[in-house]
Amino acid sequence: MESSKLKNLVLLILIITNLLLGLLMLIQGMTSRQRQAQLLLDAVALLEERGIAVDPDIIPRADFPPSMTLERDSDWELEMFSGLLGESTTATQRGLVSYYTGELGRSEAREDGSFTAAFRTVKDSQQAAYGTGSLDQRTHGLDVLKRMGLEAMVVGEDEDTLEVVQLWNGKPVFSCTATLTYEFGCLAEISGARLTGIPTAEATQAEPLSIPTLLLRFRSGIIDSGDACSAILSATQGYVLSPGPSGAYRHTPVLPLETDTNLYLVDALTGASSRG
Repeated sequence: MESSKLKNLVLLILIITNLLLGLLMLIQGMTSRQRQAQLLLDAVALLEERGIAVDPDIIPRADFPPSMTLERDSDWELEMFSGLLGESTTATQRGLVSYYTGELGRSEAREDGSFTAAFRTVKDSQQAAYGTGSLDQRTHGLDVLKRMGLEAMVVGEDEDTLEVVQLWNGKPVFSCTATLTYEFGCLAEISGARLTGIPTAEATQAEPLSIPTLLLRFRSGIIDSGDACSAILSATQGYVLSPGPSGAYRHTPVLPLETDTNLYLVDALTGASSRG
């Protein structure tokens, strides 16, 4: 057989092989998705047997984000508060508490991520550091947090306060909430908690449990705790922080389930439930 014909034959065999492999992977993917969908429906049915109604369409299908760790980053923290208080911000350290002072106000930041920030307002007989101007309170508050490098979403609001939760990669960190307080049409104070450093992937990552498994663990947890609910109203994905070794914090993925009675956070690594 001529070498050119042999090469064409080999090439054709390779193309056919790749097509068959691609088709096999597609079939396997479809089978896996169908299996997961059925497992989810089975978990929903078991919840309903317990008297807990849930619409399968509200349950997230995406893979859980990985667990991560973070440590306090002093340089990153100074950059954060300089964005909030002004470029001339100075830092003073007293034990585990950092004090930041700038032309727009002052802040205290602690090792566990909690912080407060107070700003100039019109009652100080000076130009307010953060007047709302023509902006509504919600837009203004989120814009101020962006100056710190914080992405957040609003979870509560009234006439003079804004409640937010920090986002990381678009997912809420339920340990990092803050309250923005307004007076005389300007931001007077922020108090709450935020990430103290940039989360990084764990050296040895635990594999998150599947969504159906977490729903069944939640069902068992409800039974064991004696709590009661009759419906799951919403389900998302997010994180919580917990102290780790050597001053580090663990950034753990969770499945938050809002029920008609309480918000529960289901640990995606262990399946343990706790009230949010």
